[in-house]
Amino acid sequence: MKRKVVILVSLALVLIATQGFSWAIGAEARLDTQSGLSQPSWMVTGQFPKIPIMWGLGAQFNGNQWNLNVTGDWWLINQHLASMVNIYVGPGFFLAANPFEIGARLPIGLNIFPLNFLEIFLEPAPALLIYSSQSGVTIPDFRLQVALGIRFWFK
Repeated sequence: MKRKVVILVSLALVLIATQGFSWAIGAEARLDTQSGLSQPSWMVTGQFPKIPIMWGLGAQFNGNQWNLNVTGDWWLINQHLASMVNIYVGPGFFLAANPFEIGARLPIGLNIFPLNFLEIFLEPAPALLIYSSQSGVTIPDFRLQVALGIRFWFK
């Protein structure tokens, strides 16, 4: 497990060191429609300038159980909605390591920036599990991934 943490941190540092990369670090709690509120998941997120894909690299540890995940969301819509509230919507994907899973998702996020470097967000994302190492191809297997959290942005 320590080796996986070292790999996760190394990947995050590579992303941070990339020139022109805006990055954020934050915490989120996830809600899974199958099992209720899950353990908090820590995620490092980032986005290249002028490319509307938000990358996420996350880890979850609960006793002897662990999971690593990757998300990639293409924000097709990223607009001011009202007052301080912004909305973003677009297709995405997710990968998980334990069990191995691949799926598609549609994040519909609301965020505010009370300070220019602080983002508070709520992101429900309907998801479709395409493949799981536990059950094989499972279409249709719908899920709801919900993230609530904060991100600190460094540009």
